[in-house]
Amino acid sequence: MKQMNRWITGFLLVICALLGSGSAMAQLDLDELSPEDQNLLAISVQSIDEGLSEAVVADFDYLAQKYPKNYIVQYERLYTMYLLGRYDELIKKRKFMLNHKYTNAATYQIIGNAYDMAGNSKEAAKVYNQGLKKYPESGSLYLEFGTLCRKDEDYEKALIYYNKGIVADPNFASNYYRASDLLISSEKGKVWGLVYAESAILLAPSDESRHEDLAKMIIFCLKNSITTNYEDSIVVSVKLTPTRGMTADKAMQNVYIEFPGIYEGALCKPLTKLAVEKTPFVGDIPQLIELRKGLVENYFSITDDLYGNSMYLLEFQKRIIDAGHWDAYNYFLFSPCYPEEFEKWFETHDKELEKFVNWFNNTGYRLGDGRSVDYIQIFNSYRPLNIIESLMIQSELLSETEKKE
Repeated sequence: MKQMNRWITGFLLVICALLGSGSAMAQLDLDELSPEDQNLLAISVQSIDEGLSEAVVADFDYLAQKYPKNYIVQYERLYTMYLLGRYDELIKKRKFMLNHKYTNAATYQIIGNAYDMAGNSKEAAKVYNQGLKKYPESGSLYLEFGTLCRKDEDYEKALIYYNKGIVADPNFASNYYRASDLLISSEKGKVWGLVYAESAILLAPSDESRHEDLAKMIIFCLKNSITTNYEDSIVVSVKLTPTRGMTADKAMQNVYIEFPGIYEGALCKPLTKLAVEKTPFVGDIPQLIELRKGLVENYFSITDDLYGNSMYLLEFQKRIIDAGHWDAYNYFLFSPCYPEEFEKWFETHDKELEKFVNWFNNTGYRLGDGRSVDYIQIFNSYRPLNIIESLMIQSELLSETEKKE
């Protein structure tokens, strides 16, 4: 796995630390520290990232006493206290932190989290709500609201907050990550779970632990939704959604086809190859490459990109295919689940993976500005159809492939 990690770490790394935010105001606050103390703070922050929180408490205490009104110093110290489970100290400093001129959404998040971890979820919700009033674009605060609902086992409400966070901050991967497992395990949301899981990987490709979780979710969902049976008759079917829904306006002039049905239908035709060859679906990387490629190609050929940038994942997947990186992308995507399969492929395809990594770093997967993947905005770029057009598309997207021997 060393070779795999070498290439994975070749992706763009985004270090989300207050010191590296690039904020002009934060820089002014940092300039209040002497060069020696700036260096001490930087070393202490690095030590936190390396898991050495307890060892740097004395250094943070020294800096906090020397610079009692400095926001960066106080924030980093309180973050260390949070990691150590000393939540009361954060709560005591809440007024100073929340009323400081340099406060931001992260401040509301950490104070709210401290209340939650201390067992006061109601006060945590108040803090998150105050933060959203000031920072309505904060995906992280919506995430925390979703977490509170999830603790109460109110999964429907949790999904509402996760999706609001996705709309507010479309490139914040955590809301996709948290929503994906809820959706994949549901009856009606499997397709959205697949889309969110892959988007979460693309938005945070350096997060290896989440990458593995998400890749496993995708494979689990497909393996449990695709049926292959070659005993009495040849049956290959996919069940990702209970219905193929359509809606129309009052005049019946514009018809809207729900995306899950389109996705499921586009996946059916690639399964015919399994039926012809009587091959069981096992969900290994070569099968996933062919199946997923067929899905993308069928979507564009049958619907002529019906949803446009409202389903940007399919647009991005087509760009990968057109650039010639589809195999390398899928080996990267599913490598945590099949490390031996990946290593064997990598021995003779290392240059292909390098080219994909370079392409991805230069291209990136960016949402927002009209590009989305969520079910709230799925019809934003949709091309309305008349009833005849919609029926023609539906007729080409077979719900099941079945051939009698």
